[in-house]
Amino acid sequence: MKLSLVEYQGRQDTTGRPVGHAPKVLAQYFEMVQGSFDTDIFAPECILKESEKKLSDRKAWDERKKSKNIHILPNSLTMKGKNSFSDKVLNKFRMFSNINKALKNSQADVVWFFNTEYYLMLYLALVGNHGKKVCVTSFMEGFTAKKNGKFAGIKQKIFEKAQKKISVIIATGYGYNFKNAKSVFIPDYTYDERIYGKFSDGSYECETELAIPDGKYAVCLGTMNPEKQLEEMTEAFSRIGYPLVVAGRFYDKERLERLRDKAADNVTFIDSYLSVDEYYTLLAKAEYTVLPYSPEQYGTQTSGVLQESVFCGTIPVSYSRVLDGNRVNGIGFECFDKLRPEDLEITAEKRQEYLDEYARLRRDVYDKYKIEKDLRAALAGC
Repeated sequence: MKLSLVEYQGRQDTTGRPVGHAPKVLAQYFEMVQGSFDTDIFAPECILKESEKKLSDRKAWDERKKSKNIHILPNSLTMKGKNSFSDKVLNKFRMFSNINKALKNSQADVVWFFNTEYYLMLYLALVGNHGKKVCVTSFMEGFTAKKNGKFAGIKQKIFEKAQKKISVIIATGYGYNFKNAKSVFIPDYTYDERIYGKFSDGSYECETELAIPDGKYAVCLGTMNPEKQLEEMTEAFSRIGYPLVVAGRFYDKERLERLRDKAADNVTFIDSYLSVDEYYTLLAKAEYTVLPYSPEQYGTQTSGVLQESVFCGTIPVSYSRVLDGNRVNGIGFECFDKLRPEDLEITAEKRQEYLDEYARLRRDVYDKYKIEKDLRAALAGC
């Protein structure tokens, strides 16, 4: 059976460096499936280059390159602090063009779109699947007015029409139910002891110029995009006085300066691309991971940082709806205004209770070999 892996967005910053989790999961998925399927890849060049760096073994990837089974899609999306209206419109056409090229040129039995958003659904609803069997990874169950605004009803109808063009949906969240397509729950991140073990046991010493705190601290990681509630988080931690490190690339430099101006001395900002070692060291050594995500969105959407908190044994701090929706125990609150200093003063017994639960999740839900088996079965059943 032949399989095409498609990443059609190609999100990058103004320097051409990719942002988001696409390169990581492309490398991860390729290594999982290439032994069972004749696999080719469609993705923008920036994603392909970064994915190569994240492979544990490049032999199979290099073989695909030699046989011309790695295809460069022409368009990328440049992420800025503020995109003009014309930029936003052009980005939609760029995604449509990439989707169209992948579907028209793939000779595979199954075309798998593993990093998706609404405009893939719009394309499938309007144009169709070009007679191909399509597998789609979905990070959300659907669209509601509370979560997606006044056009949610229209978006939901388009989403339901697109489902008729999809053979199977890989749902990354629990309990998703799709009206017109069969689905299977498979998390989008996997736990691999070989990768995360050395960080979570505290034995690894990272070579870095970053000032990683020696004492207790909380950390907020990832690309600092407009959707993250950084202002509310900064105000809350400035108020309670608990050390917070905010580390990741900021699209909007003016926003970064405003945050620094309003932050107390206990809040540190690092505007940088973190290496893999820096990212996981900051995460694993922290007491807490702060997830400043909208509960309307992430109450029914998965988070890579939240999953990796479980992998590294770091307790997440977020809206209760975010933690409950992802079925991960942590420090939950109703809103940042109600976060209190005593919320971050848990006992050793309570901390061990969290860690024991995370160990269960790593074993029962996120285990790499379990997910690999489920993924192969889902794709073979398209």
